[in-house]
Amino acid sequence: MIKLTVVIVGPEPLVHKISKIASEFHELKTKSLFYEKVEESAKLVRELQEPKDIYIFAGPTPFFIAKETIPLDVISYYIPFEGSDIYRLLLEVFEMYHHYPIISYDIVEPHYLEEIYEEMGITSIPYQLITFNEDPVDSDGLANYHLNLWKEGKVQVIATTLNSVYERLTFLNIPVFLIKHTNANIRDTLRKAVLSGLNQKQEEAQITVLQFQMILDESERNDRLQQECLFIKERIVEFGNLLFSSTNLSDSEVITLYTTRGVFEKVTKKWSDFSFLKELNELFTVTVNLGIGYGNTAESAAYNARNALEFSLREKRGSSFLIDADKRIYGPLGTEETVNYPLQKSNDNQQNSLTVRKFYAWLSMMQKKEVTTRELSIGMNTSERHAARILKNLCEKKIANIIGKESLHQKGRPRIVYEIDFTELAKLVNEEGKPNLDPYLLTP
Repeated sequence: MIKLTVVIVGPEPLVHKISKIASEFHELKTKSLFYEKVEESAKLVRELQEPKDIYIFAGPTPFFIAKETIPLDVISYYIPFEGSDIYRLLLEVFEMYHHYPIISYDIVEPHYLEEIYEEMGITSIPYQLITFNEDPVDSDGLANYHLNLWKEGKVQVIATTLNSVYERLTFLNIPVFLIKHTNANIRDTLRKAVLSGLNQKQEEAQITVLQFQMILDESERNDRLQQECLFIKERIVEFGNLLFSSTNLSDSEVITLYTTRGVFEKVTKKWSDFSFLKELNELFTVTVNLGIGYGNTAESAAYNARNALEFSLREKRGSSFLIDADKRIYGPLGTEETVNYPLQKSNDNQQNSLTVRKFYAWLSMMQKKEVTTRELSIGMNTSERHAARILKNLCEKKIANIIGKESLHQKGRPRIVYEIDFTELAKLVNEEGKPNLDPYLLTP
């Protein structure tokens, strides 16, 4: 059975509660990180050197404080404060006071409070709410905020999500309640984390094939270039050592490395670092392109790598593309122009158009609704004539329409400006209608 190491970050009482519920999941082994103040969560995460698969934070506040320190290869979830937590809090308050006082809340979603007050028929009772979203939280400042509202008579009771704020106000004999997670809420978050963790483990084990191709003009082949090719092969083999890979060398200009997805993504920092390929192309006259393939078998990974290399060779010299096990292509990798779109075909012939899917991916990246043929030709590395055909085809489907021309100060003849109906284009290519440039973002 696959075991996942989950690190639980929060105040000691809540961490113990989460750990107890986590013991119900046989896939999990837990480690606890306690803090007295929520601001300590980033330091705790930064200093933890032990292997871990998942972070579970006791609430949104410690998660947002520590977010930048969480390693890229570690899944992270926080336990949200949801409607059931607010209902339970209001029940405790009513049992204490036999009515609903004016309450000062912190760090809960506004729509939960609005819905609950409406459903309970207590919308006539005002309340105060402070939210921080992703802004830094000062727990002492938050305690003072609640305290001042109470002293000024604007609220009668305080309901906080932070244990340190609760303890401080309790010490001052201020009427305060701690908003607590229900067991069901904790259990649901842990279940999501387990599914994500198991899925990541399976993905990390996928076979990954890297195919490097040296582009060598036969008419220019000479001893110096041949020597360069030998040096390049040596450098690629050295790079393969970082990937703990096996290597397939031949007399041809293609060098193949075999590794796993987990190792490859760790070395390339989730595809963000392709400096190795860039350095090869800067150091040598011979150009090197790269195709990467993921697969559940070595055969499927190699097939995807060969196709990815073909895309790379068609795109531009020195570029790299990747095709994953779901037949989605990403590239050029390591650049600001990276896009992704599916290669799989559907039953609708129009949806089979790889060009239209690439166009959709480019628009998603550029966040544009208005384009000209020139912009499209540059962005998709194609001719203006081909770009015009794409836009004409979309106009016929009423996905694009002409809204004017470029201003006259542009050089040459003003080009037609097209407006794209992004929602309809997304339907055409079976996408969700919004950019999706990071398929591995597992943070909820």
